[in-house]
Order: sequence, then structure tokens, then C-alpha cells
Amino acid sequence: MLWRQLEKNGCVWSYAKGAKEIDDDILIEKALLFLEFEELYKLREVYPMHHLKDVWRKKLVSQGDYYEIINWLLAAMFFEIKKPDKYLKRYGKPKLEARA
Repeated sequence: MLWRQLEKNGCVWSYAKGAKEIDDDILIEKALLFLEFEELYKLREVYPMHHLKDVWRKKLVSQGDYYEIINWLLAAMFFEIKKPDKYLKRYGKPKLEARA
């Protein structure tokens, strides 16, 4: 249902048709980026909150200032973080991956 809404809004045009082929983390990431809050609350019915927060932190917050406004709104309104500025400052620094 969420994937269909993303397709309808033209947010996932580069992905294969059909939600069965899409990884859950990609669905969550795209939903957090492109859907309205009333649609985002449907994510809570499907996925545990800790998983949603983990995907958000890894995929969006870790990009620092790139998604600054979206991350602040998600932190304050969707994840109900009491001090979003402090939280995003702590987790919003891009982490360099160690080379093997």
C-alpha cells in the first residue's frame, strides 16, 4: 500500500514495479522522504518503531545537513524526540567507513 502511494507520487520511478521486489529498508527510507505524515503513521502499524528509527538514522540522519529540515521534522513530529537539535547534532555526522 505504501509502495503504491510512492509509485503514484512518482517517487520511485527508477525501481522495478511491485513491492514484492523491494527491500523493506528502501521502502521505509523512501516513505520517510516523500510521504505525508498521515501516510507515515501507517509505517508504525507494519514495522516496529526501533526498526524505523534505525533505518532513518542510518539512511537519512547520517547524511548530515543534506536532509536537515526533513530530519528535524521527522525527529520532532514522527519519532517524538524531545530535543531534535541535540539528537541530530549527535547522530548527524557522516561516518566514514573503514576500508578493508
